[in-house]
Parts: sequence; C-alpha cells; structure tokens
Amino acid sequence: MSRNEKIMIFINASYNLAATMAAVFVNVYLYVFTKSLETMTIYSMIRFGLFPLGFFFGGYLSRKIKLAGSLTTGIAITILGMCYLLFMNESIADNTLLVFVVAIFFGIGEGLFWCSIVVLNLLSSTKTSRARYLSLMGIMTSIANIVAPLIANWIIVSAISDVEGYLSIFQLVIVVYSITAIATRFVKVETPMARYTLRDKFNFKLDKQWNYIMGSHFFYGMRESVTLVLAGLLVYNATGSQGGLYSRLLAIFAVLGIIAYYFAGKMIRRDNRLKSYQISSIFVFLSTTILVLSPNLFGALFYGLTNAIALPFFATPFSIIVMNGMQDYVEKESILGRTIVKEVAINFGRILGMSLILLFALFLPESTALPVAVIVASSFALGLSIYATAYHKKRDVETALLKGGS
Repeated sequence: MSRNEKIMIFINASYNLAATMAAVFVNVYLYVFTKSLETMTIYSMIRFGLFPLGFFFGGYLSRKIKLAGSLTTGIAITILGMCYLLFMNESIADNTLLVFVVAIFFGIGEGLFWCSIVVLNLLSSTKTSRARYLSLMGIMTSIANIVAPLIANWIIVSAISDVEGYLSIFQLVIVVYSITAIATRFVKVETPMARYTLRDKFNFKLDKQWNYIMGSHFFYGMRESVTLVLAGLLVYNATGSQGGLYSRLLAIFAVLGIIAYYFAGKMIRRDNRLKSYQISSIFVFLSTTILVLSPNLFGALFYGLTNAIALPFFATPFSIIVMNGMQDYVEKESILGRTIVKEVAINFGRILGMSLILLFALFLPESTALPVAVIVASSFALGLSIYATAYHKKRDVETALLKGGS
C-alpha cells in the first residue's frame, strides 16, 4: 500500500471520527430544542442542498491551491460551523431559524471536503488496489464509528446534563477536525489542472456508462434521505431519549460494521458484486422499514444490527463499480467536472427524498405519514440493485455480441 493511500485512510478515518460525533449529536442536540422532525428535515435539505455548491467551489479552489488545500478549506469552514454552534447554543434554543445557519456552514464546508476527498480517494488508489483500499478504509472508519460513541458516552455520563455533554463533544470534534486538517498537508497527489466543463456532463444520452453512474447516485441519494434525516433520530427516540444508551448502541452497531466490512472485502469479487447488491439491498430496505413500523427498542436493535451487517455488502459494490467507472475518465479529461456533476445527482436524490418526507407529513395523517415516507424512500435501495442488475446484464450481452462479431 502506498504512502498516499495510508495517509488518505487516516484522513478518512479521523474525519469520520469527528463527523460521526458531529452529525449524530448535532442532529440530536438541535432536535432537543426543535422537537420537530419536519424542522430537522428542512435543516438537512439546506445542508445537503449546498453540497453541489461546495463541490463547485472545491473544483475551482483545487486548481488554485491544489486538492489538499481545498480539503483543508472545507474542514476549516466546518470547524467555524462547530464554533458557531458552541457560542450560539442559547440563542438557538430561543430562535429555531438559527438552526438553518448551522446547515449553511456544514453544507458548504462538507461539500468542499467531499469534492476533494472523492477525487483524492480515486487518484490515490488503482483498480488493482481499490478493493483492499476500500475494505481497509471501511474497517478504519468503522473503528472510528466505535470510538466516537464510546467517547461520546463517557462525556455525556460525566456531564451534569446531556446538553452540556453535547457541547463538550462539539469541543472535541473541533480538535479532531483540526488534526485531520493538519494531516491533509502531507497528501502528495497531483491535482488535475486541465480545464473542464459541466453543462455537457448533464447530457446522459451520449454515454451509457455515465448515464448509469448518474442514475446510481440518484437512487443511492434517495435511499440515504432516510438514514441522513430520520434513522438516527428514530433510534434516539426509541431509547427514550437517553444519550448514554444511544451512544452504547451506536458502538455495538459499529463493531458489527467492522466485522461485516472485513468479510465484504474478502468475499466481494467481480463475479459476485451484483449478487451482493441484490441480497444486501433487501436487508437494507428491511432495516429502516422495521424501525419505523416498530419505533421501540426492538426496532432500534433490528435496524442497527441489520444495517451494520448488510450495508458493507451494499455500499462496497456501489463504490467499486462507480470508482472503476470514473477511472475510465481520468486519462481522458479532468475528473473534477464529473465529480461535481455526480454530486448533483446524489444530492438531488437526497433532497427529493427529504421533500417526499415533508410532503407526506403535510398531506397524510400523522400516524401514517412517517411510515409511508420511510418505506417509500427505503425502497430505492431495492431500486438501485434492480437498476444495476439490468444495466450490467445489458452491457454483458452487448459485449458478447461485439466479441462475436469480431
């Protein structure tokens, strides 16, 4: 494994350590004050709606200050968002509109970060090393997912109240983000300096593979709308809003995630990726469906255990297939253009999924709105596996015909 790959695994893991505590406990912290899933949905829509803007600026900055510089800038803006949350906590309690300012900081900062990290992950690895690279990254980020809730649990238990504990967690998050920002300065990957265009990337008819990559990101984003907004808060409510129990459950789920990522890295091969997609998508769908239909400790346990085991077998094939597809464009053009546009696809899916959650909440009875919204959005996990299966079967037939003709 190359030096850059090792550094990138550390950056991904340390960022994930901070981001896990931030994302989970920022949502819970804000939910404590708002008591509204609808407000939290709008917060998430603003946050992820700004990701493409962050990607656009990330592509521009990377050509000025290199990919590592854009990565550092994104983390710095996210740190400013955490500082805002620390200093404005009492004001947020009085005015829930300030929640959306937090979303602006995180949306732009995380957009910048992910624009750079996606390209760096691609350029740091090769087709031959990618499966092992992604597997090790999954294991390390899963370890971070264990450490994050355990540390958070210790902080919350030691604090005089859950809210005070959350504020202490945010201070620690700032420290970890700062360490990650320092590590980015050691990345030595050549930044694509060629000029790129965006408008032509929205013409999907010219390139079947690009059409597939964009469609896959849309389906994945629709499915993520549930986990990004509701799943964590539903689990939190299922624990009786006990921050300590919530943290311990997250740690248990993360341990299972490490084991599952290990086996996913060993078991997933080119000839069985689609089968992994198909089987895991069923369990990914069931995990959130059971959670919303059984909003109690049983539902929380079923979601956490099933999702932890199934997700690596769902996400790993998705990442490998998409990254291998993107690799085909690296030698032909600047990959930044396609990286920005596919981010539009995944966030369009996320925002559309979140919009459905709001629409169901407005027009359906309260008792049925949430279950319907979660089940509809979760079904896109099944849709992604069906879409992938149809595309690859058609491509295999076309490849066979071409070989036969030659």
